Amino acid sequence: MPAMKVLENRQVFKNDQYNTFPSLARMRGGRIILVFRQAENSLARYGAVTHVDPSSRVVSMISDDEGQSWGPVTEVYNDEMGEQDPCISCLSDGTLICTFFRWKVVPIAEKESLGPSYAYCGRDIFGIWSAVHVGTSCMRSLDDGASWEGPWQIAPTGFEAPMALRGNIVELPGGRLLAPLYGGRRFGELSRCLVMGSDDRGQSWTPVGEVPGDPEHHYLEPFLYRAPSGKLDILMRTQTDFKKFPFDETYRNLHVASSGDDGVTWTKPEAAGLFCPNPAHVLPLPGDRILLSYGQRRAPKGIEYLVTDAENPEYRDELASYARYAVDGDLGYTSAVLLADGDVMIVYYVTDEDSGTSIGATILREDNNA
Repeated sequence: MPAMKVLENRQVFKNDQYNTFPSLARMRGGRIILVFRQAENSLARYGAVTHVDPSSRVVSMISDDEGQSWGPVTEVYNDEMGEQDPCISCLSDGTLICTFFRWKVVPIAEKESLGPSYAYCGRDIFGIWSAVHVGTSCMRSLDDGASWEGPWQIAPTGFEAPMALRGNIVELPGGRLLAPLYGGRRFGELSRCLVMGSDDRGQSWTPVGEVPGDPEHHYLEPFLYRAPSGKLDILMRTQTDFKKFPFDETYRNLHVASSGDDGVTWTKPEAAGLFCPNPAHVLPLPGDRILLSYGQRRAPKGIEYLVTDAENPEYRDELASYARYAVDGDLGYTSAVLLADGDVMIVYYVTDEDSGTSIGATILREDNNA
């Protein structure tokens, strides 16, 4: 399998805010759009990091030169909620779909107003706020990100707990959109994954299929990959307890399930030989290959990637290489695009030596000498 090597690490964006959870897509006409979450720098103000923040919003930047430079930060969505994990996809007709989930944040004295889901997925932040996850939303742009419609809710029936999404949209040949969600069927149950479908370009969503759950750990932050044959794989991060801190002892290996009927039925998930404590991202490459990237939060911390077969991928620790080393485990959430010259650009967020966060990028190139 031809290898890839690191050509360059660069900084895409940094300011005095907490910039995280980036996602990339190539738009019609060839430009590249980047969306990410922007919030107050709680590390500077409170001495600790939080991913639940009422100040968070979804923003975008666009590059006209294959990621060498980027235009100004533009707001995609911002309301009284805390927005989380934006992801961007470009459909075959040029429509941009942006998904994210939200936290309702109230003063800690008002936590009772958050209802029964607080006991399952609620958070207290710095002794000031209480928050609860309230579900996933979808927006779309018909003019290359200049304006946005929505948001529309992506919410399955029969699930008591709210569902989240940090993944991607897969467009099937007939135009149906698939989105991979995760959450508990009942309050207190372990998180499982299911696939929702849309036949009207994101305005409404209905359940398509559910991945078998597991009694021992959560399935979280799934990514959908459609192989050349049409087979769907769902790649899921796993964790025994997502409310226990520190997380290091609760992470488990990547798990994968497959579907041969466009997401209606799924095989029982199987553990891959890859320790992947961060959501995985898959990018198709020329030559019937794919590139898998993810953030590595165990020592040595950083961004990892591997190249494997597109139809029968192997996800194993010994195949992985480091794209970039990092000073802190608050990192990752990779996304990647193929550049016009055949290189690959992986973006992610990373904590820098000055304890600030930036959106970083690594450029990979084919290694003909490997």
